[in-house]
Amino acid sequence: MPSALAESYDPLGAHAADPYPFYAEARHKEPVFYSPRLDAYVLTRFAEIDAVLKNPAVFSSVNSLRGIKAPYPSTIAVLSRSYPQTPDAVTTDDPAHRRLRQPYTKHLTTTGRLKNLEPAIRTRAEALVDAFIDDGSADLVARFSAPLPVQTAAALFGFAPDDIPVVKEGSEAQFSLGSVDLTVEQELQIGETVVRFKNLVAEYVRRRHTAPAGDLISDVTAAFAPGVAPGEDLSYDQEAEVVTSLCSTFGASHITTADLIGSALRLLTAHPEQWELLLRDPSLIPQAVEETLRYEAPIPAMFRHATSDAVLAGVDIPAGADLMLLFASAGHDEDRYPEPARFDVTRRPARHLAFGAGIHTCVGAGPARAQARIALEVLTARLPGLSLAPGATVPIRNSVNVRGPLELALRW
Repeated sequence: MPSALAESYDPLGAHAADPYPFYAEARHKEPVFYSPRLDAYVLTRFAEIDAVLKNPAVFSSVNSLRGIKAPYPSTIAVLSRSYPQTPDAVTTDDPAHRRLRQPYTKHLTTTGRLKNLEPAIRTRAEALVDAFIDDGSADLVARFSAPLPVQTAAALFGFAPDDIPVVKEGSEAQFSLGSVDLTVEQELQIGETVVRFKNLVAEYVRRRHTAPAGDLISDVTAAFAPGVAPGEDLSYDQEAEVVTSLCSTFGASHITTADLIGSALRLLTAHPEQWELLLRDPSLIPQAVEETLRYEAPIPAMFRHATSDAVLAGVDIPAGADLMLLFASAGHDEDRYPEPARFDVTRRPARHLAFGAGIHTCVGAGPARAQARIALEVLTARLPGLSLAPGATVPIRNSVNVRGPLELALRW
């Protein structure tokens, strides 16, 4: 029989805006509990979540991105007009996981390639600030933290600048399916947006297969369809696999980085003494990025699937059960972080789970960290007087799998 605490957990309702008091109560009273609302065991402490991530043989990733709300039949009908969602690097176990992840590692984890990305990231960040600095105020989500990562990702993947609005809107729509509470009409519109996005990506895949351009779309297409000559057509299944992978990875690469930068700005302006520390000592900026990742994980939760019976924190987990791993709660675990509710850019670095752990550690962690660091370097230099606009409120994205500010009205 689920406890009252377990029965009360509502990630899209009562615990959407500020889940941290609930997380603290759960870590103390019932660190692993079964949620009937989610039909999943919910893990709240660092130790158990870390152990699950590092044991893929028992805790499979096949359902890591499962929704908590089934799509409406009308949405399913719309989505059927494009490619089906096939397993990707996030939702597979080895050896399939290694094959699907490999083409991204060259672009996203190699130190030399990451360093080569930085001048262009800084140029984009400076240009974005140039466009609004004379206004004295702006919504820095719309004008800075969202455009910077999507422009960077588009250049890395090989999308033309004119197509950025379509791929941005489409990837955001795809991430909302199953993780946001939507009406039939809203979800139907989102389904149409996802179809446009997938079909556009498919056009790029076919063009890059014929004429590779040295970008990520070219490399992923070649890696997923070895032995298919440029003059030969990819099979439908090959196209579906490439399109799924590119759409999912593109969305993850810019949405979570936008949330990271936005959350950093929200927290730093909410704690102006921490902003002042960065102004006085810019060498603290990398620590500020890590503290933001710990304090407000851009990906607050993921799922795993038990392949055999297990025991976590004294709770029996039966084979076939789903587990929800609350990375956001792990970052506030009192057993690991002193005074975890305190946002402190001078905090002694300690490993967090914002990018996961084990074989599924986020392949885009390097570019995300680089963009957040450069964003704060540019903003502290150009807008030292940054503060929240009087009377402004900061709406937070209401989603299970991504978290960050939707708007950030700042002035300087």
